Amino acid sequence: MSDKKSVIIGINWEQNSTAALMVGGKIAGCVSEERFTRIKNDERYPIKSINWLLHSNGLTKKDVTDVCFISKDWSPTYSLVRHYTNFKVKDYLEEQQKIWYPRLYLKKRVSFLSIFKKKIDFNQFPGKAFWKKVTKNIGNENDHNSDKKIKKLGKKIRSEVIQKHLGIRSNRIHFVDHSSGHAFYAYFSSRNTSKKKLVITLDAWGDNINYSAKIFRKVNQKIEVKNIISGSNFIIGRLYRYVTLILGLKPNEHEYKVMGLAPYCKDQYYQKVLKTFLNFQNVKNYKFTFLKKPKDFYFDIKKKLDGERFDSIAGGLQKYTEILISKWIAKLVSNFKVYDLCLAGGVGMNVKNNLIISNLKKVKSLFIPPSPDDSSQAMGACYFHYIKKYNKFPRPLENAYLGYKINETDVKKLIKKIDRKKFLISNKNIISETVKLLRNGKIIARCVGKGEFGARSLGNRSILADPSNQNIKKIINEKVKNRDFWMPFAASVLSNHAKKYFVIKSRTENYNYMTNCLETTPIGRKKLSAAIHPYDYTCRPQILEKGQNKEFEKIISEFGKLSGVYALLNTSFNLHGFPIVNDVKDAWNVFLKTNIDGLLLENYLILKKST
Repeated sequence: MSDKKSVIIGINWEQNSTAALMVGGKIAGCVSEERFTRIKNDERYPIKSINWLLHSNGLTKKDVTDVCFISKDWSPTYSLVRHYTNFKVKDYLEEQQKIWYPRLYLKKRVSFLSIFKKKIDFNQFPGKAFWKKVTKNIGNENDHNSDKKIKKLGKKIRSEVIQKHLGIRSNRIHFVDHSSGHAFYAYFSSRNTSKKKLVITLDAWGDNINYSAKIFRKVNQKIEVKNIISGSNFIIGRLYRYVTLILGLKPNEHEYKVMGLAPYCKDQYYQKVLKTFLNFQNVKNYKFTFLKKPKDFYFDIKKKLDGERFDSIAGGLQKYTEILISKWIAKLVSNFKVYDLCLAGGVGMNVKNNLIISNLKKVKSLFIPPSPDDSSQAMGACYFHYIKKYNKFPRPLENAYLGYKINETDVKKLIKKIDRKKFLISNKNIISETVKLLRNGKIIARCVGKGEFGARSLGNRSILADPSNQNIKKIINEKVKNRDFWMPFAASVLSNHAKKYFVIKSRTENYNYMTNCLETTPIGRKKLSAAIHPYDYTCRPQILEKGQNKEFEKIISEFGKLSGVYALLNTSFNLHGFPIVNDVKDAWNVFLKTNIDGLLLENYLILKKST
């Protein structure tokens, strides 16, 4: 079967709903619905993302040959209620008290929809009539995706929605399990697919599997996949989720804050908490096994942590994560003698743990793909289905710039409307002007070209500053991002200068995507002081290889010539609690609402006159 005209749409329809487009075996685009709706982690059907992907690639609905959804187990109730999107901390606490406590401790059947009626979103595509029928079909039955009836209904609903949208036949609609989506994405986004690789997935939950290991091998332009192990006993993803809630933060979103908090706690203070966690689980024969399984992941654990300091809890959990996962991976590598690794799943977002893994003795290389969480799953679905249908080796992922492309016409329209009494506009020598401003302590936002998909800004939707200016951290935190003071920023660094700033003793395949952590050298601690963690002196860098992002590289290079620092502080271009900016309108709105001094918008530099 020929693949030349194959047009596959991959869909992750739940937390941070995302769509990907594969044409002829190559990923042509990937974008999350939140970028268009401006609702962080929007989990509704990604209709805007799909429409944009088709339109921007000159395709129509009729061109789509196949659609592949991530997850065989899917609960429509969470989509209706927008569980991840609309829920605040108080809602998650109410869920525990009114749903899970009665279910787990009182053995009562409680309907999720009945508790959260007020949050039901009937207005999402394809409309009120459709979703009212869905709720009627769910009734008072168990609405969790572990229920067989809900599993069947989940597939039926998704099929009906995509048919209403694209008019595609039912035999062209497919479903792939959660862990396979992670695994196939991780492997095909890695650089060196000629090597045999051990591909690992670790997350909180997905189709009743939260850990897996597979061996991927390229043979004669085809892929061989050997399943080693998979199971549902892995505890870390859920521990992090509920500890986040116990600490008063939002689960499924603020786990990174707990990780950022962990280094502030000294080793001697988290030992008691660590001992509590160590009693839960161990590794035996490369499997995760329970020593003492918690009765549940909220009430029981909350009771065990009662009276412990917040920083001790964060520090103990992070240490336990590093110990447990390192032990498991060391056993896998020793048993199966595959030393090049790929890792995906939500736990792959833990950059501190990734550093520990990459430094394990027998690990030759570790690859963490861009945004290894569920926002990349749509691409995994594309890769999985393409191989299954065509039995060919697809094109590996080339870069992370797969999102919305800035429209030059929109830029020119904005430029015409800007009040010249309040703003200065230049389209000449903008790189040299930008560099001078950065050196003088100014904060510059950059919105150009194609947006990065996923959680990390990699230069095209970024806020930039001088990484050696320690005072800049407070300004960005308080007057731009309005975020927690303890969270570190990241740095974008030119590859030929990286060894000056970082201790690169690990054998990580690359550091292009801010998915790995590095220790810093004495020079790095000085020159990158505003872009590293102030307590453990680590950094989550984007190390730019030549040609990865040419214009961004020029800015860093020119800044280096002026300042002696071949790096920039880089944080995502957004307001706290909102998605990264997508288009010209978004960029302009954030620029106006914050103390950002300048905006790079394609070939224009816009400055506030107060600057």
